[in-house]
Amino acid sequence: MPNFALFTKVHRFLYHHTRGVIGGNLGAPMVLMYTIGAKTGASRPVPLQYYPHPDGILVLGSNNGQAKAPGWYFNLKAHPDIDIRVGREKRRVSAEQLSPDQAAAAWPAMVQQNPPIAGYAAAAGRPLPIMLLRTLHVY
Repeated sequence: MPNFALFTKVHRFLYHHTRGVIGGNLGAPMVLMYTIGAKTGASRPVPLQYYPHPDGILVLGSNNGQAKAPGWYFNLKAHPDIDIRVGREKRRVSAEQLSPDQAAAAWPAMVQQNPPIAGYAAAAGRPLPIMLLRTLHVY
């Protein structure tokens, strides 16, 4: 198992089991999304860097520059209403994909926060979906 995969497993475990005391910031703000499997219906906790937005938070479906979008993207498209953890705060959100114009407006601030994503966009050879996790309520 590559170190990145092991790190992600440990991060997911700590973020979930400490209820956000550990894992909410790894030099960048991190969200723990509890997606619902598109095919299985099983809960899938996914830690990701997020980007601030007035209506919630944004997450990027870069899959680290791979040609295919990440599995969580398809899960959100199938089941957009999920729970997330942002630090110690738990929220109910509804996911929606930004339009091309909305994505273009959000992109510069996202690249400023996380410059490597510009390279992911070039490497992927596909438009990178940007999902708004619109806050419905805070638990």
